[in-house]
Amino acid sequence: MVARTLWIALQQVIRSILIYLFPLSFIALFAWATAGSTYGTTSDPMRAAVWLWLGSHLTPFHITSNEITGYLSYLPIGAAIFPMLTMRVGFRRVLEVVGNKKISRAYFIISYLLVYLLLAFVASNSQVSVDWLRAVPTLLIILFIATTNINAEVLVKAPFNLFTIMLGVGGLLFSISLLLNFSIAKNLTIVVQPGILGGLLLLLLQLLYLPNIMFTSLSYALGAGFSLGSGTDLTPFIFNLREIPAIPILAALPNSKFPWLIFLTLIVSIYTWINIYLIDKQKIDAKSKIQITLRFFIISTFTPVIFAFISSGSLLSANMSPVGVNPIRIGAVFALQTFVVFIIMKYLPKLFKKKQGKGRLAI
Repeated sequence: MVARTLWIALQQVIRSILIYLFPLSFIALFAWATAGSTYGTTSDPMRAAVWLWLGSHLTPFHITSNEITGYLSYLPIGAAIFPMLTMRVGFRRVLEVVGNKKISRAYFIISYLLVYLLLAFVASNSQVSVDWLRAVPTLLIILFIATTNINAEVLVKAPFNLFTIMLGVGGLLFSISLLLNFSIAKNLTIVVQPGILGGLLLLLLQLLYLPNIMFTSLSYALGAGFSLGSGTDLTPFIFNLREIPAIPILAALPNSKFPWLIFLTLIVSIYTWINIYLIDKQKIDAKSKIQITLRFFIISTFTPVIFAFISSGSLLSANMSPVGVNPIRIGAVFALQTFVVFIIMKYLPKLFKKKQGKGRLAI
C-alpha cells in the first residue's frame, strides 16, 4: 500500500514538473541556438532550463564565474505561480486516487522534494550551486501553500483574504507613486535601450516581481520600511538611499520622507479587529475561541515574516544586499498591533462594565 501510494505520487510529481520544465527547455534551447555560442554544448541550455525551473521555486544560488561572483536570493514571487499551479493539479490527482488528504499531501510533498533535490544536484556545478539551507524550507512553504485548500480552511480563509486586501493597498500605493513619477520611468527605459525582445523580457521580469514590490510597498506604509542595498533604509520617517539600478519600475521609489503615511499602519489594527470579531461571533465554547484566537495570533505574526523571508534577499553584489523587507520589523508591527487590539477588545468592555456597576452601587 505504501509503495503504491508513493508510486502514484511520484508519477504525478514527474508530470507536474515536466509540464513546466519542457517549455523552459525549449526557450533555453532556442536562446542558446540563436546566441551562436562557439564553445557551448547542448547540455548548457538544458542546465539553464533547470536553473530557471529552480529559480521559479525561489531557490537561491551561489554564483561564481569570471564575470559575476555573488549570492542571488531576491527572486520574483510571481514566477512561483506557475509551479504552484502544476503542483495543485498533481496533488488533486493523487488525492482522487488515494482518497486520504493527509496521506496524499505527505507522499506528494516527499516525492516532489526528492525530484527537486535530484534536479538541483544535477544542475549544480563549479559556477552555480544551490543554497540548500534556504532552498529546502522555501520549497516546503510553496508545497504547503499549493496543497492547502484556502476555502476549506475556515481558520485561514478570513486572515488570508484580508491579508490579500492589504497587499492590494500596497499595490495601489505603488501604482500611485509610479504614475506620479512616470516621466522618470520613461527616461530609465530610454537609458536602458532594451530593444523589442529585451523590452518584452524586461517587462515580463518586472511583472513577475510585482508581488515582491506590492509587499514592499505595504511594509513601507506600515512603518516597517525596506532596504535596497547595503546601508540603505526607507521608511516614512527615514530616507537613506544610495545608487539604484536603472530599472524603470524603481522610478516609484520614494524621494524623501513621508511621515503622514504612517496612518496607513492602522490597516493592521482593522484587520485584527475584523478577525477577532468574527471569532467571537462563532457559536463555540470559550476554550475553543481561545485556541482559535491564539492560532490567529500566530498566523498573523508569522505569515508576514515568512512572506518577507521569501520575497527579500540579495542581488549578487554586496552593495545590493539586503534588498526587500526585514522579517523582524514586519513581524513586530503585526505582533504588536494584533496584541494591543486583542487586549482592547477583550478587557476594555469589562473595565467599563465594572465602572458602571460601581456607579450604580454608589447611587
